[in-house]
Amino acid sequence: MRIGGSLEESLSKGYRLDVRAILQESWQQTRSNGFGLLFAIMGVMAIWILLSNVLLAPLLSSEEGVDSAMFVSLLLTVAMAPMSSALDMLGLAQAIGLRARASQVFDFFRHFLRLGTLSLLGSLLTSLFGPLFALLGLPVVLAFIPSALVGMGLVFTVPLVLERGLSPAQAILVSLRVFARGWPSLVLLHGILLGLCLLAMIPMGLGLIWVAPLYFNCKGILYRDLCGIAVEVSEGPATPDHFNA
Repeated sequence: MRIGGSLEESLSKGYRLDVRAILQESWQQTRSNGFGLLFAIMGVMAIWILLSNVLLAPLLSSEEGVDSAMFVSLLLTVAMAPMSSALDMLGLAQAIGLRARASQVFDFFRHFLRLGTLSLLGSLLTSLFGPLFALLGLPVVLAFIPSALVGMGLVFTVPLVLERGLSPAQAILVSLRVFARGWPSLVLLHGILLGLCLLAMIPMGLGLIWVAPLYFNCKGILYRDLCGIAVEVSEGPATPDHFNA
């Protein structure tokens, strides 16, 4: 069975989000579901920082290593894809009432090829506007606008690959189509989350303890409400309902 909305209806009829309700539910989940998602986020960030310091810092110290640093950074993004994607899936699990555990960030390495390809395609897609604007003689700073819109449009790609079983290319196309059907609401929601993130940085970044899990809970709720989540329902009362990815 599927919980939430319908991907087909979102694509055919469009939608209009209740941004306030999504934020309220996300906040409630953040407060009530413990620190599993927060610890998962902290763990992924710690691994990212460690690898960056070990592999990137030496390259950035010299001008000759800048190009190599960009390549290594892209490789790191691909290598971290299973763990960063796991954060999306933990938010998805909490959207249907399951509590996230920090150890689950290691559960998706079996999908490394698909998630790595998705991460690579997404990075290339969002970064192509800078060179394109430079080639056309347009102010490169304006490339931020289409890059940001495309980045928002990729918000559903990870669960579309893991929960729906789409290929990375298919997931990108479907996610962009869903975004296009109701982009004003999604842009507004991302704008509010960005504002909350900036506010959270003021007290030495302590507010991120709440805002970071809030963000992934929002993503899970969005996917649930717009695309629906497949779950397996067991008959035995001792086994909780769950969904497969």
